[in-house]
Amino acid sequence: MKRRNLLLFPLLGLLALTSLFSCGVDRWSEYHPLTGRDLWMDSLMREVYLWYEDIPASKTLNYFQAPDVFLKSILSSKDKGYSTVDTLDNTPVLSYGFDYTLYKVATSDTTYNALITYVVSDSPAASAGLQRGEWIMLVDGDSITKNTEKWLTKGSSRELRIGKYVIVPSGGDEEEEEDKDIGVIQSDRNLILPAARAVTDSPIHTLKLFQLATGQKIAYLAYTSFTAGSTDSGNQEYNNELRQFSQNCKSAGVDNFVLDLRYNAGGEMECVQLLADILVPADKLESPLAYLQYNDKQSARNRDLILDSQLLQGGANLNLSTVYILTGSQTAGAAEMLINCLKPYMNVVLIGQTTKGENVATETFINPQYPYVLRPVVCEVFNSQDEADYSGGFKPDYAVSESSYLQYYLPLGNPEETLLNVALNIISGNIQPPTPETTRMTATKSVKAKRAFRTGLIIK
Repeated sequence: MKRRNLLLFPLLGLLALTSLFSCGVDRWSEYHPLTGRDLWMDSLMREVYLWYEDIPASKTLNYFQAPDVFLKSILSSKDKGYSTVDTLDNTPVLSYGFDYTLYKVATSDTTYNALITYVVSDSPAASAGLQRGEWIMLVDGDSITKNTEKWLTKGSSRELRIGKYVIVPSGGDEEEEEDKDIGVIQSDRNLILPAARAVTDSPIHTLKLFQLATGQKIAYLAYTSFTAGSTDSGNQEYNNELRQFSQNCKSAGVDNFVLDLRYNAGGEMECVQLLADILVPADKLESPLAYLQYNDKQSARNRDLILDSQLLQGGANLNLSTVYILTGSQTAGAAEMLINCLKPYMNVVLIGQTTKGENVATETFINPQYPYVLRPVVCEVFNSQDEADYSGGFKPDYAVSESSYLQYYLPLGNPEETLLNVALNIISGNIQPPTPETTRMTATKSVKAKRAFRTGLIIK
């Protein structure tokens, strides 16, 4: 669905304007700068919002509130935070380019280690050699505390003490099985992290081809956002990378595909169509993929999306019968749409954790009078079998928690990395996921996950 820049929308909530007049005196010029933005949001939502019938009567609303507070006051109970309003700010966000999870050091009430969970390609973190699965123990020689945690997000160049997770003998009673081994964070090296800067996270994070000893040829794609290109002007840079990779897979004779969507929070429907075109059985091309259903005021916009082979444009259909998808709690929006829409046509094996559960689409509206962007839910997305009931998320076929296997918390695409390794074992015939560690970590426990850089898109 293309973005729509709404210039000005007719105000329909005329009842709300009665509060702007007092004793017959026109006070529009006084109040409009304070209420115009909320009135615009109210008017637009009553036209395009999927659940517009649930918006309270205008006379009960307060149009003098901050945009996010006002939006919350008019949302349907069915809206689980899908609809948003944000400032229209083009100021680049400075970042080191990594996400992390804090683990509390058990021997201290105030000290933490930070597990690196994601590293943006071509970022300060990547250039410094920081990798997923490594641990930050010290920043500029100081421990990580609530006061110093901000040093992990942005700022000047930093010196980091990097640790690695290792298993060591406990030295305790050998008869006590649970004390046999201990997981600890050991100091490994120091590195210099360059100063934070504006970074762009390519949605195509990692591409790999594997061949197992059993002969199967496997493609791996870590795909973090359904984004066609690096700009909003029709750029197809990232879609063209997908097309080229599909050709490489075809040439290599790939017969199994592992799609890593654990960090994918959504994006553009055209990208969903393209990736589905690449993956589905060849005889399913040109079949219905999805149906978009708007509210009754916008029913003229209801439409079908198809598995359109013309979108391949130099890419290749891989004619697969099964796809293995790695999921997490951040897997949402367009990523879930792809899962839902592939299920009628092929075997979809989910590995990881339950997805977020976003089965609707939002659209972007901008009013140039106000520096805000409104993204309301505008339609529901059904697959070819009229199914859209995944608001509770998709549960994995193989439930695996990465935090249970910290020694295998490795860079994306590493065949020993927990979720990818499970997928490879399933493909090779060993369908049992690995046994959870019997080791214990006496030094740390998970207390907080921090997304320091990435912000995902939902379907729009």
